[in-house]
Amino acid sequence: MACSRCGCAACAGTGDARRPSYGRRLERRGDVKRFFSLSAVQGIAAERGVRGDLLEELERVVALEWEQFDAVLGLNGRAGCQDDLRRFSAYRCAQYLAFPHGLIPRVLAELEQAELSGRNLVEEKYARMMAATDSAEFNRTWANALPLTSPVKRGALRQLRKLLAPVLAQAARELPQAHRHARPDVSSAGTVSALDYFLAELEGYSLSTIFYLRDELARPGTGTNPIESSYVLAARLLEATEVGA
Repeated sequence: MACSRCGCAACAGTGDARRPSYGRRLERRGDVKRFFSLSAVQGIAAERGVRGDLLEELERVVALEWEQFDAVLGLNGRAGCQDDLRRFSAYRCAQYLAFPHGLIPRVLAELEQAELSGRNLVEEKYARMMAATDSAEFNRTWANALPLTSPVKRGALRQLRKLLAPVLAQAARELPQAHRHARPDVSSAGTVSALDYFLAELEGYSLSTIFYLRDELARPGTGTNPIESSYVLAARLLEATEVGA
């Protein structure tokens, strides 16, 4: 939810994916480890109650996503943002710090299971985004290639959309400048909305993970807006990790 709007090839669609070499995967993991070793990053995470084993799990989540993102080939070739570790890590870290923290070990399990079965969940996310931004290309290339989504899962995703739509609207009112730099409210040709982006990501997860997030967001009295928090946290992480900061 914190990722800024991007018109790059990787964010506009997906062509194919290749499995990186072992050395390349180790390199990407090392990149993420260096990000999470920064005292500023650890301090921001600790403020949100993420430390110790949970912080290590978050690092592993971001590392696996960074590796999978590296393997995505856009329709127009490799995108520059696929080598922008700082922004990728800041946006992904901000999202997980802002949303219920029980999501972290659940997503880690989803990513590890996907690795074992040869699935690239990041590639699948971008493929699903195409259904909102380029339905003709999606129907031609991906509609029959993605795992089927059950009616029960579709229903749970609709419930999540209903829960998150007013939260997004509130974030737009409370933090209008940050909201203008985020993804748009409505998908259009070549540009995916914040909610369509997030739901395309969640659709690749198991029902239990989706149900967990739905139930946590539906609980009364939480008192926080995760989308607002992700805006603030992303800005803080980017500022804290600037060269010379």
